[in-house]
Amino acid sequence: MMIRNRYRSAPIMALLAGTAPIVATPAFAQQADRQPEAGAPDDIVVTAERIGVGRSRATAILSREDIEERPLGADITQSLAKVPGVQVSTGDARGGSFSFELYLRGLNKEQIGLTVDGVPTGDARFNGGSPPQRFIEPSNIGRITVSQSAGDIGAPSRFALGGFIDFQTDDPLPQAGGRVEAGYGSYDFHRTYFRVDSGEIAKGLTGYVSFSNQANDVWAGRDSRSSYRDHAEAKLVKTWDDGSFVKARVSYNNQRDNDFNIITLGEFRADPRNDRARDEITGIPAQDVDYGGALGGTREDLLAYVNARVNLTDRLSLSVNPYYQELKGESYRYQDRARRLAGTDPYAVTGYNANGGAIRPALTTLRNSNAVGGPADMRITPRNRERYGASAELRATDLIAGHSLRVGGWWEGGDSDEERRFYRVLDPTSGIAYDRSKLNYVEYSRSATIETAMLYAQDQVEIIPDLLRIDAGITWFDIRYKARSPLEYAATVSFSQDSGINPKVGVSLKPMRGVELFGGYAQNFAGIPEDAFLGSTAVIAPGDLDPIETENWDLGIRYSTRHFAASIQGYSVRLKNNIGIVPRDPTVVDPDEIVRGNVATRAANIRGTRTRGVEVTVLGDVGPFDAYLAYSYADAKHDDPAVGSAERAQLAAVGVIGGARVRDIPKHSLFGQIGVAPFEGAKLSVTGRYVGTRVGGHIVAPTTFAEVGVEQLPDYAVFGAVARYKVPGFGPFSGLMLQANVDNIFDEDYIGAVSSSTATQPEFGLPGRTLDRYFIGAPRTWTVSARASF
Repeated sequence: MMIRNRYRSAPIMALLAGTAPIVATPAFAQQADRQPEAGAPDDIVVTAERIGVGRSRATAILSREDIEERPLGADITQSLAKVPGVQVSTGDARGGSFSFELYLRGLNKEQIGLTVDGVPTGDARFNGGSPPQRFIEPSNIGRITVSQSAGDIGAPSRFALGGFIDFQTDDPLPQAGGRVEAGYGSYDFHRTYFRVDSGEIAKGLTGYVSFSNQANDVWAGRDSRSSYRDHAEAKLVKTWDDGSFVKARVSYNNQRDNDFNIITLGEFRADPRNDRARDEITGIPAQDVDYGGALGGTREDLLAYVNARVNLTDRLSLSVNPYYQELKGESYRYQDRARRLAGTDPYAVTGYNANGGAIRPALTTLRNSNAVGGPADMRITPRNRERYGASAELRATDLIAGHSLRVGGWWEGGDSDEERRFYRVLDPTSGIAYDRSKLNYVEYSRSATIETAMLYAQDQVEIIPDLLRIDAGITWFDIRYKARSPLEYAATVSFSQDSGINPKVGVSLKPMRGVELFGGYAQNFAGIPEDAFLGSTAVIAPGDLDPIETENWDLGIRYSTRHFAASIQGYSVRLKNNIGIVPRDPTVVDPDEIVRGNVATRAANIRGTRTRGVEVTVLGDVGPFDAYLAYSYADAKHDDPAVGSAERAQLAAVGVIGGARVRDIPKHSLFGQIGVAPFEGAKLSVTGRYVGTRVGGHIVAPTTFAEVGVEQLPDYAVFGAVARYKVPGFGPFSGLMLQANVDNIFDEDYIGAVSSSTATQPEFGLPGRTLDRYFIGAPRTWTVSARASF
């Protein structure tokens, strides 16, 4: 194995030799996992480790070096583009909220487990969800672990249907000091960051605090749209001589941003740099519905948790990880009409009909969309969320010779609420200002409580030491749901589901030095996503929805030497009982209200998918040169019921053509990188990313549900470059780093992603295409960054 960091401290060398105590990622790290001790340099890259050597399942590791190839302060998820099987897109070269889309082996961001230091961040929906980047300062992340398979035992997530991604934060440094960063770039990007490490306050006690501020204009609408973020973190670590520790961390994020509009393929071809969001108010509501300044949201996010491990004996340890998360935010959108509920109470309900539907006072809608100064509303959707829980694990190593036993559990409670409010725009001819004291109408007020319990057990058995290992385990879930929407229906939805026993097996075989065969099988359970309750006006009766489940297979081989590593792995992911939010009556759809949640919707099982694929990773270095290549082949298809069957008609009714490829998943994708270090402290790298043709939309008629065809998106290739120079000492600073990034060097026009917000809607504009589906990709973008340590 090759170490890319030239500073080799004794603890680090002991760690790599396997003699230092293992510091496991809380709750679910495998016995083979090793991390640096608190305070040790955490930018070490071991060649074999990067491709998962020593693990019985498909795994990739991204180090600090990989993370810092992106501009300082860039969205942390963009680093995942290097991992085979992962596809990530953001509307801007440095990030994006509504435009954030993530896939792993054909599964979307709401079907992947996402954690920070082993603590679950929840689902990754933009509206009401918790994408992990909100809890992360990229400059404080030392490592990202991507498990492409779903066989890891104990991952605390209801969403790990096909793998999980864990972002691991730095520990405080043992010496007192600080770090400052600054960045500037295209589209008025500017960023400042500082971090102060306390050093050792008392024996084994260290801490740090950090704060960053960054902002930029949205490149597609610089006069009306921007992004702004304040982010603060603090971490405190106490360690003991026997390897026990307590790590407490809190993260606060305050963000507001306008984001990107979605467009049709025809609009992209006509003008690939225009997302149809306008930069100016015209005073005409029919045009101002696309005003970019009225497209966005604000949110505050808080995450606090503790990672604690007590070594009870030299062979027995207990880990406990309690956490608390809070979200307060809202999204907003201009409406080319004005609504008012009769009377003085915008929440009024006068009764319920025989079916339990709400009876409300008369709703008056004023609309004159093409008139200057015509009536208009701002639609405001506030969302609040609390999650609280804990995971715990008891681990016994060699109590029985050759066996490492793990027994643990996870419990989480959570409360979410969402409202849709309408306020009259005061003067549509001059802007979007409205009076929050004058609420005219509340369309819905939904709330949901979801309680999850999970138990697991695993026995890791060294059948033949250093040759054959088997990880055999089981998991069990119980999920309880409660939901209300009193402005829409009378009933309180309350029921539970359990998973039964889900087996997970992993095998590692090392037949010769440098060669490892691995494989695994796993059954996984996700239940019903929260959006089924908050995104639908329909009552969900117990038994209406089957829980989402997957069945996963992996098989692969790895080879590693001191300067070279390669892996190839094949997989199969079978997803059953997928759930989508769809129109309750697809035959009556208002084009202006097509975005999910804006029409009367329902949650429905929309059959399933199967993805089969192959992933290849090759990396190595020769002298000052290094190279990295990741290739993915993915064949992701929907189930294919017989033509004319009721099941196929059901799929068509939710905008899915049976047997067609899954949207936004290319069959072929490639990431490559070549770097050179011409002299001490300098590094120049060139990257390239290719995304093959992929399905953009299944075109289904809204009334007859006739299958019209599949819309294909063109392939694309984008290239980037990063130049970095590190000065060991600079004046009062102990180190200075200068970096320049250029993304999309050749200014390629491309479609970055398919929006999940309209993924299951029929096409209402036949024979043309008028349903907006796509996010355009970012143009050439440059960023310069500097970091100084003291």
